[in-house]
Amino acid sequence: MGSMFNAFSASLPIALGVAASPMTILALMILLMTPRALSNAYSFLIGWFIGLFLVGGIVLLSPGLNEYTSGPTPVSGWIRIGLGSLFLLISLIISKNLPKRGQVTAPPKWMEKVDSYGPFQAMNVGLFLSILNLKNAAMVASGAVVIAAGGLSFWNEIFLMLIFCFIASLGVLFPVVVYLLFRNVVEAVFAKMKVWLQRYSTLILMIVLIVFGGWSIYRGIILVGLYS
Repeated sequence: MGSMFNAFSASLPIALGVAASPMTILALMILLMTPRALSNAYSFLIGWFIGLFLVGGIVLLSPGLNEYTSGPTPVSGWIRIGLGSLFLLISLIISKNLPKRGQVTAPPKWMEKVDSYGPFQAMNVGLFLSILNLKNAAMVASGAVVIAAGGLSFWNEIFLMLIFCFIASLGVLFPVVVYLLFRNVVEAVFAKMKVWLQRYSTLILMIVLIVFGGWSIYRGIILVGLYS
């Protein structure tokens, strides 16, 4: 039980980092302002969750991690260092695209068509943002490495991965809850949130990547030093 709690507590900050995904939240908010709001939103959530779990599951099944079952290993340490370095590299790249004061970041071209999507397309957007978005996929992989380093049984790892994916989905669940509770005023609320997210999405993303990149490298160095 202690090992499960330790693996959960170690992976929790990373899951929250995935949840803090401005563009993903923005995409779902736009879907909630379409004629088929709830069906689109639910389809998006299904695609998003499946994508997260697929990325995490692939990492958990990685032979290099499954060779060890007693706890953290140098392999998991080097993977964390590599992923942390990737986070910092991405943050450096996007820092060059920080908008000037008062400037609103233009949304990606694919997002301009989101308001015309149906459920199937909405599900594909969820899959795209969880699997093909480099920041999200890398952070989920990092979380899976942390879980795999806990020395747990396969089914306990799967259970923790499901919990990780749920926590990582809290960011996109929030707009759905707001929509269900305040449907009458949701358009005005989302319109204001949309402007705020568009303005600060790049800055938020950069901060998240720097924090978790540094944390991942730090933890990786400790593991390599202790178990090599």
